[in-house]
Amino acid sequence: MAYHASNTPEKIFWISACTIGFGLLVSQIFLLLSRYSTHPINTIVTRHYADELSFPAVTLCNFNSFKASYIAANNITESQVRYFREMFNVVPSYFKLNRSQAEVQQLDAWIDSLDIMQFVTDAAFTCEETIRFCQFSGEVFDCCAEALPVLTGHGLCWTLGVRTHSNGTRYSRFAQYFQSSDAGLSAWVNVHSEDYTDFYIPGSTQDQGIRINFHLPHSPTTVDTDGYAVPPGVHTYAYLDVTKYISLRSDNWGDCVNFPLPHYNVYSYEACVNNIIASEIWDQCHCRLIFQLGDTPTCKPKDMITCVQPFASDQ
Repeated sequence: MAYHASNTPEKIFWISACTIGFGLLVSQIFLLLSRYSTHPINTIVTRHYADELSFPAVTLCNFNSFKASYIAANNITESQVRYFREMFNVVPSYFKLNRSQAEVQQLDAWIDSLDIMQFVTDAAFTCEETIRFCQFSGEVFDCCAEALPVLTGHGLCWTLGVRTHSNGTRYSRFAQYFQSSDAGLSAWVNVHSEDYTDFYIPGSTQDQGIRINFHLPHSPTTVDTDGYAVPPGVHTYAYLDVTKYISLRSDNWGDCVNFPLPHYNVYSYEACVNNIIASEIWDQCHCRLIFQLGDTPTCKPKDMITCVQPFASDQ
């Protein structure tokens, strides 16, 4: 039996109710279709216990970038060392305070006369001087036969536990099969406290010791921001916990982009950040940081002080 509204107010009420209901139905259908078209992703976390763990790369840096004995033997002044160190220092250090233009020009001329990479290598502690003994899971191995030199904000550092495929991709040298301090990597490091410079270098530290960073073999080290600081004369243990993320493919509604990056064979978040920073510094200052990969001109101290450091402080 049909119902018929008998007066105008009832008709207006039912017409409004039907119109609102139909409008809500259409809006909900539109919202559902819009959400469906964005390929929404639900995160599902599952835990798997692996039979073995690929051991990460380990990067070691001496807090002292330059040997005091090298500085003295080559008649290098404190001002020259401080000025050279600006190439590693993104944070403003106010080096130019109380310095004349003539002095800065002399320092620039000295920098221009250097083979910069050769100077960094010669002035730093060698691998053999730094890492004296290595073993993994009880197996002794030659630390420096496979150690890779790497430039960071701490100067010349050394990366252990990495091998390189013929295509240039790096992979882990070691695998750990059970949890134990004796089943991992053990290294004896000599920081050479007797050969530290006796003056403070901006961007470096007055402390003695080493800085250690653990990272994926194919990923650049983040020793400047992460890791452990270890003083001399101590035995330090480092516990590692590995988290692995697997991105969905684009054909499975995944929207994570693992695009190729310049200078890196394998995509990683750290490599992506490095490339973004390098691109922004190049656009602003037309040079690259000394510890960044590439073949573009290196930012010299004057570039760091007049362009890179002010640009970085404004970000």
